[in-house]
Amino acid sequence: MNTRYLSEEERARAALAMIPAEDYTTWVDMAFALKQGFGEAGFDIWDEWSRTAHNYSERAARVTWRSAGESGGKTLASLFWLAQQHGFDVRGSRAAMDPAERLRMSSARPSMDRAQQAGGVAARVRARQTAVAREALAIWKWARPVGPGHPYLERKQVRSVPTLRELEAEELHALLGYAPRSAEELLTGRVLVVPVRIGDTLSTLELIDAEGRKSALAGGAKSGGYWVVEPDRFRDGVVTPILIAEGVATALAAWQATGWFSVAALSSGNLRPVAAMWRGRYPDAEMLVLADLGAGYEHAKQATLGTSSLLAEPHFAPEARIAGEVPTDFDDMAVLSGFGVVGELLRESLYVAPARDAMGGEETGEAVAADGSGDALKEGNAMGNVKEKLVGDGEVSGRRRTSRRGASSQDTPEPAPSEPTPSEPTPHETLAPAAGQALSQPPDPDRHEADAPRAEPPPARAVGASARRQVGEPLYGLEEVPGEIKALAQHRFGAQIRMATPRENGGPYRGEVFNTEHYMIQEVSTRSVVFHAKANVEFVSDRLRWMDENQRLNGAEVQVGYDGTHGKVYPWDRARDLLERTVASLKKSAREAGFGNDLDATLDQLQATSWTRVREARAAALAQSKERAGREQGQGQQR
Repeated sequence: MNTRYLSEEERARAALAMIPAEDYTTWVDMAFALKQGFGEAGFDIWDEWSRTAHNYSERAARVTWRSAGESGGKTLASLFWLAQQHGFDVRGSRAAMDPAERLRMSSARPSMDRAQQAGGVAARVRARQTAVAREALAIWKWARPVGPGHPYLERKQVRSVPTLRELEAEELHALLGYAPRSAEELLTGRVLVVPVRIGDTLSTLELIDAEGRKSALAGGAKSGGYWVVEPDRFRDGVVTPILIAEGVATALAAWQATGWFSVAALSSGNLRPVAAMWRGRYPDAEMLVLADLGAGYEHAKQATLGTSSLLAEPHFAPEARIAGEVPTDFDDMAVLSGFGVVGELLRESLYVAPARDAMGGEETGEAVAADGSGDALKEGNAMGNVKEKLVGDGEVSGRRRTSRRGASSQDTPEPAPSEPTPSEPTPHETLAPAAGQALSQPPDPDRHEADAPRAEPPPARAVGASARRQVGEPLYGLEEVPGEIKALAQHRFGAQIRMATPRENGGPYRGEVFNTEHYMIQEVSTRSVVFHAKANVEFVSDRLRWMDENQRLNGAEVQVGYDGTHGKVYPWDRARDLLERTVASLKKSAREAGFGNDLDATLDQLQATSWTRVREARAAALAQSKERAGREQGQGQQR
């Protein structure tokens, strides 16, 4: 019996199901046929069929579909003819149906079919999210550390951290195959790349451009995802509060103000699942949810329910404004009043306010406020009484009793321990030194980074004349470089070349490199090479490490600098370096010719315009190369 289909789209789906999707030529032909027959609406049909191939690639599918034209010589007739060769009954499937018959067949579909369709949709969503996660990891490895002067971070007055990276918007467009948008506006300029994790797995990326526009990878899983400012700062057994913020800038501001473990949920609706996840991991840790004033406030309040968390909200003077906008979050508070004020308020929210509530109002403190002028927090005598009460509780119980989880045990009397010696800190001081110290004196609002965490200084190195090489001495002799490495250098850069090895504290060495397993051969000038022993150098970015591990470093231009005997390899751009040197020379000549400093701004503007044009040309060339490769991939290559 012939099967009758409800629509031409269903006929096409059924016909495609008879055709294997592994053959590359067939795969491309079907894209042209469906685009000719259904336009852009045909992508879902073609993509669903494409996913049945073992070598499916979502990025290649998007690129191929965009390159397919509606007049490419393939039509739906081509599709049905090919399906017929694989056993599809074209004539029987073409039977027409009147509206009544169509309605009858539609209503007669069993509920099992609908369940199967729902299961198929869920499977496609999971497959897409898996593909996006792989894409996110590849882009994260390709991205570079955030350079100085990022406009978004400067406007928010927060520092960059290693868990943030950046790419140019043009690079992202070329890598993704589409231009990321935020509310129909294209992301532009330097784009921050924020890794989003669900559990311990990278799921997608949040993208923030210089103007603060935000986007994410299309199709990636973000519900329940989070970003951690400093993952290594929290360890099991370490008593440290956990701060749950809504956005990246708020998490950075809270971290700089306190040094505590800070997490960004990346949306207000994500606050509760993220708080629940971290509470499940660390049931005894103190947790503070940072509310944004406005639409996300209720979500922050809900996040505290069932997670034994406390709520903190920023305080502003009624007339406070930032660039004409009403401030809403803790980063805005840090911009207006300083990080010291933010740190004080967060400590008060975590340590003082809960204790004051637990005492039933016996001890009251003056309200903490922050205004737009940056005035310091003020404390009354009552606040001092609260501090004395807290210290007293700590001495009696041996544990700070400020969290809601421990409130029920406060009524249980315990014997007081012996008086600690002056050299031993009290239990209160041991668990919360920052709170005790910060509440004892008002913060200085002008010191924005007074409470920011600082990296540990490197250990002092013992300097001995016999243990250190003299400055400028070669790290190893040229005779130590294997003969086959020298032969490779001559083959790559010419037979008549000058060879050398790096020197202690030498560099920067700049130029193209030829990479081998143990040596990196670098052409530092015409017919001059330096042999860098890879055992003595490290690559400062994941992108360079990936290129080294995957044999992609040959021909790359890098910069190598040595601190003593240890070298570091940095990305380097010859065109940009040449442009900067040229502009600097022009500025010097202009000043010597008596033009003054007025010409500097014009030259800077011309330099920025020229570099933007270079980046756009590179991005266009990369996009064309990727599109051409997508069309020319042969059978068996990953699509």
